[in-house]
Amino acid sequence: MSVSSCCALANSSSRLAALVVLAASWMYLSPTAAADERANPDRIAALVKQLGSEDFAEREAASDELTGAGLPAFAALEAAALHPDREVRYRSVRILGQIRELDLQRRLEAFLSGKEDSGDYPLPAWSRFKNAYGDDATSRQLFVDMTRADPEVMRSLESSPKAAGDQLADRAFQYQQAMQLGQQQQLSLAQVGVILFVAAEEDVALAAQTMSMIYSYCYQPTLRDAVTSSSRNGIPRKMVGAIVRRSDDMAAYQGMLIALNLGLDDGMVPSLKILKTPGNRAPHFSQYALMTVAKLGNQSHVPLVEKLLEDKSVVTRMQENKVIYDVQVRDAALATAVILTKQQLKDYFGERPNHQLTDPQQIFFNPRVIGFTDDQKRAETHKKWAEYKAKQPAPAGGEPAKPGEPTKQSEPAKQGEATPPPPQGEKPAPNAPR
Repeated sequence: MSVSSCCALANSSSRLAALVVLAASWMYLSPTAAADERANPDRIAALVKQLGSEDFAEREAASDELTGAGLPAFAALEAAALHPDREVRYRSVRILGQIRELDLQRRLEAFLSGKEDSGDYPLPAWSRFKNAYGDDATSRQLFVDMTRADPEVMRSLESSPKAAGDQLADRAFQYQQAMQLGQQQQLSLAQVGVILFVAAEEDVALAAQTMSMIYSYCYQPTLRDAVTSSSRNGIPRKMVGAIVRRSDDMAAYQGMLIALNLGLDDGMVPSLKILKTPGNRAPHFSQYALMTVAKLGNQSHVPLVEKLLEDKSVVTRMQENKVIYDVQVRDAALATAVILTKQQLKDYFGERPNHQLTDPQQIFFNPRVIGFTDDQKRAETHKKWAEYKAKQPAPAGGEPAKPGEPTKQSEPAKQGEATPPPPQGEKPAPNAPR
């Protein structure tokens, strides 16, 4: 037998002997006495010192007993994590992690059953989650699943929004790498839930690249199923809607795509933001915003859409049989206005063979549907809108609206009907629109 084998056997025998002695000593103590002994500060201090023993079995025995002691040993182990002895530092950090995990699982089980100890410190990020998504059996189960899936990110959100943003960026990149390398096919609902929950928090700043990765996870089958079926009390749906609403710039573009794909009214928020901000309005952003309004908006959005009827920026161009079709922003705006006023597109753009003019996504990206081959045909089509507007009743109050100003409903609500709601994605404001 080699020297190393002899040493290993000797260490194993020594550790076994130590554990037998330890177990025997505990047999003579009642459970209460055992707990009191493990919580004894002098005993804990001795065990911490024993972590640096020359004997491997003694070090292991001390580690096991400190882990069993749990939270009463936490402070001493935190101090020992800075000990000059490398072995003591290493074992202290490892035991602290084990104590945290064991304590977290204990508290999560109590939390699920509604029997959490009033003396326990709150679960990381629960107050934020509760404020956003409520407190019932379903929300608690999802929160527990998320905490178990990624406790590190949940703790970071509790400690610092900046730390949470940095941690989330790292996690999003790790998941992306794992999927690209085939190490993980898809994320669980709990994993995606952690990402969306943190990303939706207004005080968590995220770079555009991170937001792009986060939006890619919105196409995960587990999340799509949860959103479309409104399972888990609709919480996953609310999470996606929350990040869509806070989207700006390129993220707004992706947010509108997600909203259209999943049928989320929240897509109106970034689309209206784009349409109301001409200086930052790229032509293709305008196109997506108009398409979103056409699908999710209502007639109250027509005045805003009309402001784009003079925008000649080209958004799409194609050539077919030597014929060039152009779609300009104003053409997309006209199509949007026609849809919102529940008119027929064919009455404006004519019959386009082999095209079903029902889904905005089929309309706005096909130049053969709303595009023109020359400006004369375009002018004739846009003239029809002016003629339609001229035939409409004046807004309430008897005075016609100035060009570009919002108009009131042309017909008053019938007796017993509720007042029409404000535009989707906007809050009612007493002052003039900004």
